[in-house]
Amino acid sequence: MASGQDKVVGASLLTFSTIVFVYYTLWAIVMPFVDESYFLHDYFPRREYAIRIPCVLLVFGLTVILTFLSMVMIKSKKKVEKKSA
Repeated sequence: MASGQDKVVGASLLTFSTIVFVYYTLWAIVMPFVDESYFLHDYFPRREYAIRIPCVLLVFGLTVILTFLSMVMIKSKKKVEKKSA
């Protein structure tokens, strides 16, 4: 059963991710169809970053995951070698 603190953390993470999703969707999908002189363009970065930022985050995330997996594999191999010796 989830405690009250777990529910608060879950709700805040859900709220944050929803805000990020709506902002990115507006930025990447809706704003290219809005006139360049419209005031909403001041609240968004240039469109090229709509591709660059997710790509950089994806590369960083995959690097962290693969580094973790390789460290686990190296440690487990050392344990197996230690047991057989």
